[in-house]
Amino acid sequence: MLRTLKLIIFDLDDTLICSNIDYYEIKCSIAELFSPPLSEETIKTTPILKLLKRLKQKHPDKYDEGKTRLVELEKKAADFATVLKGAEKIHSLLTDLHIQAAIFTNNSVDTLNLYLKKPHFNFLTKFTIFTREDFIHPKPDPEGIIKIIEKHEVPPDSVIYVGDSYIDAIAAQKSGVRFIHFKSRETNQKLFPEPPYATITNWDEFEDLLNQNLGNAASNGL
Repeated sequence: MLRTLKLIIFDLDDTLICSNIDYYEIKCSIAELFSPPLSEETIKTTPILKLLKRLKQKHPDKYDEGKTRLVELEKKAADFATVLKGAEKIHSLLTDLHIQAAIFTNNSVDTLNLYLKKPHFNFLTKFTIFTREDFIHPKPDPEGIIKIIEKHEVPPDSVIYVGDSYIDAIAAQKSGVRFIHFKSRETNQKLFPEPPYATITNWDEFEDLLNQNLGNAASNGL
């Protein structure tokens, strides 16, 4: 892996930080604005921003309210967010390995700025960070990952995306990059388009994965 690895892109919530965002609560809050009501299955399996887009199409007069509800619940969660153990060392680790690092989150700029104002999230400022507002289409659309790759001027086969959800898995697959599943919470892996390159449950395992591949590359004379 490390012979060609040039860039690692990270999701933010439940990957580098524990944001305590209740995604189902957000979905239900937006779903309340639909008429007729959405089915439980639709609420569970539809990404938040896709649900918001559908609201704009069907009930344009309620779109602003839906967007307000999303941002308010994101900001509410930011008050209680914490750093996932070991995440603060990742950027330095990759710098030592000459691997570029970026963050791509479906959060808003306003919510991201709430995180960045907190001293314990200072490590995030070392990354190049992209939010949903930097692109026309949010994840799981591949647009963001593709443009981040172009910005860093590296080929897709030298990139890995690390995230916790099926939305991340779909975006990675559609953009042609390898996906590492950070299993910080229970997620429906049946929604993954294909098995991940690897699955980890903490950042020590990520470091071990990098070191293991580095050792394999060295032993093979790469």
